[in-house]
Amino acid sequence: MGFKNKTEGKKDGRKQKGQKAAEQNQRIKKYKKEQQVKKKGKKPTKY
Repeated sequence: MGFKNKTEGKKDGRKQKGQKAAEQNQRIKKYKKEQQVKKKGKKPTKY
């Protein structure tokens, strides 16, 4: 994982980014499950 601002607000930035990423991952997982249920028979699309 390459962060562009390595020296600027390292700890705070990482915590916020981690929380945002976790939220997005949860949303994406929910969305993927819904998509898979809707499209049975078709292959689920990769993101």
